[in-house]
Amino acid sequence: MKKILALVLVLAMVLSLAACGKTEEPAGPGGNGGNDDGNGEPKKEFKIGVVIPSGDHGFTGESVAHAKMEAEALMEKYDGLEISVRDGLEASDQITSIENLISGGDVDLIMLWPMEGEALRSAAQSILDAGIELVIYDRLIENFDGIVGEIMGDNYGIATLMGEYINDYFKDETEVQYLRFVGDSSTVTSQRSEGMDAVIDDKFEQVANTFVTNWSTETAQEQMENWLNARSVAEIEDLDLIVTHDDEVVDGVMNALEAYTGEADLNVKLITSVGGREDTLVKFETTKTDIKFTTFYFAPAFIREALRLSVAHLYDEPYDGAVLKDGQYLIPSFSISNAGNADHDFDSYRNSDIYEERYSIGNF
Repeated sequence: MKKILALVLVLAMVLSLAACGKTEEPAGPGGNGGNDDGNGEPKKEFKIGVVIPSGDHGFTGESVAHAKMEAEALMEKYDGLEISVRDGLEASDQITSIENLISGGDVDLIMLWPMEGEALRSAAQSILDAGIELVIYDRLIENFDGIVGEIMGDNYGIATLMGEYINDYFKDETEVQYLRFVGDSSTVTSQRSEGMDAVIDDKFEQVANTFVTNWSTETAQEQMENWLNARSVAEIEDLDLIVTHDDEVVDGVMNALEAYTGEADLNVKLITSVGGREDTLVKFETTKTDIKFTTFYFAPAFIREALRLSVAHLYDEPYDGAVLKDGQYLIPSFSISNAGNADHDFDSYRNSDIYEERYSIGNF
């Protein structure tokens, strides 16, 4: 009997020691080993694929840098979130990236910045057919339904502001002759042209066919040079205004104007644009011409809002980084000018939080 009692005591001690020495899985915020969100609910895990154009410079290059920086920030903020950024030079590369993401089978949402809307229509439809949610950024795929949302800078609104600005700037003139330099054949270009055309006064006369630059500084410079070389002294001297759709295009136009050595006097009073690019501001601070500059903010950092919208949707959180209008999320803009009557002059813009975020990627 004593032997039995001793055996029972030994077993009890062994069990007690095992309980005291047991190593438990570290508890997460909710106390269940990290498998909840801190509120007793299962932890939400999502995977986002980001498919964007590639670029090592300019607007697209800066946008890629902003997308990758924002992805890192969001993954750090949201435990269980994975974001894969894939950039492709051509529409075909973007299609391949989409196919690879779909074949992986575990993507919850794809954020797509199409190189060309129509070229990506079938690939975008394949995303929806696979049961994956879709956010489209910047360039539209027209008449395309079933997506979380389209998000972009307010191109039409920006162009309307530009038209109203030049109406006021030239209010004392009876006739204004201008040139127009645009980006490409995308919806961005059409919206920026249509918005301005809808509000400018009849006294504005476009004196040459619209120049399509493909967003290139060098192309714009060549086009401006060719126009100056082909026109008479009177035609050159009558030019009052140059309208563009991008600050890098402005750089090319200004290069040509500053290098002009012909007989005519340059009487261009104002160049308008879309951007808020530091290098272009500096160009107008250092130019020897009397030309003034007004641009409307549209930045590579806008792509951050597309990512923020995507994450807010998946986590069922409110999103207020853009204004929802007619089914589209439009990122608001503002004017920047050294000609007055703008939301910001160059210095106040440089001192803003928006400027700080735009150039948080460094001297790109």
